[in-house]
Amino acid sequence: MATSEGVHWTPQDGIKTGLPCIGAIKPAKSFSQSESAVFDVIVIGAGYAGLTAARDLTTQGRTVLLLEARDRIGGRTWNTTINGFTYEMGGTWIHWHMPHIYREVSLYGLQDDFIVTQTPGGKEDYCTLITGDRRTNISHEEELSPTERSMLEAIILQMAGGPLETIGFLDALRWWALGGHTATGLNDIGLTTRLRSGQSALARRMFDHAKSTGRLSYAFSTAIAGVDQERGNEGVVEVRPRSGGGAGWQARQAICTVPLNVLQAVSFTPALSGLKRAAIGIGQANRGNKVHADVAGPELVSYTAFARPGKGLVCAIADKETPGGDSHVVFFGPAAEVEGGMRLGGSSGVEGVREAVGHVLPEGSEVKRLVSFARC
Repeated sequence: MATSEGVHWTPQDGIKTGLPCIGAIKPAKSFSQSESAVFDVIVIGAGYAGLTAARDLTTQGRTVLLLEARDRIGGRTWNTTINGFTYEMGGTWIHWHMPHIYREVSLYGLQDDFIVTQTPGGKEDYCTLITGDRRTNISHEEELSPTERSMLEAIILQMAGGPLETIGFLDALRWWALGGHTATGLNDIGLTTRLRSGQSALARRMFDHAKSTGRLSYAFSTAIAGVDQERGNEGVVEVRPRSGGGAGWQARQAICTVPLNVLQAVSFTPALSGLKRAAIGIGQANRGNKVHADVAGPELVSYTAFARPGKGLVCAIADKETPGGDSHVVFFGPAAEVEGGMRLGGSSGVEGVREAVGHVLPEGSEVKRLVSFARC
């Protein structure tokens, strides 16, 4: 199975669009009852929030129609597997300090599926700080100099993705608190452990659980135009698709889990509150990018780097050795409007991504594979 999303590049094959993913749903539509029937609940969005709602409702005896614009489950949290290695395209690192996600992990028997992605003791076991054209290698024993600010800014940009002026201070404090108010704790929850089988394996278990009840209907590759509580019969909500010219579907209740940056494309009747409309107009501050690279040889399995401002990417974090013996490195960068940011899939193309990756890697590194996904 494969999704139409994502980009994969190698020197041999060039750019290919679409990635293997067990979260891709085929066939795209399936109805456990007539499409014209009134469902108990329509759930819009098949990310973790939507999957949780669909699973909980169907297991409690409700009929549910799950609508999703993408061709797969998982939303912005999903993985692809290439040559036996798992690349997390969105949310990656999870921890038992995160009670909601860990509840799902343990429910589906994945509590022993955790792997530690950091590998100390490699040949390049240091952190590189890049300030403009200056590169400084910092050992674990050394204290930082006045360049701390550049490193701190790069870390925050990696966490939040948006301009420093719009990043929520309380959200940064929340990350700090989840890590037990220590730098090592923040590292543990945010950069250390992930699922060996990938986030899509967990999402697939949730989806299959709901499907097994016989009360789940679904339609993927189906973008939504509007949610109307006044058009249909009293006590019924109508949800209209963006294309196809159909009248839409009806339910007694609707749950909308559409990402904030996409909500502008959905109309609501009656209109949402002024405060909600204002938030939708602003959108989400985090518009950051994520790129995977396989770098020739195992030498970089312990590598870390921060660049400020960077050339599109500001952070490189080593994440295990691939089955082929290469170093897998994950890169993060801010949105295009931020100094040192870039737009994936934009005019810069793959050469721009290669330049951004090369800027944060040690000189002479050979990039053998790039995998990326334009998040919304």
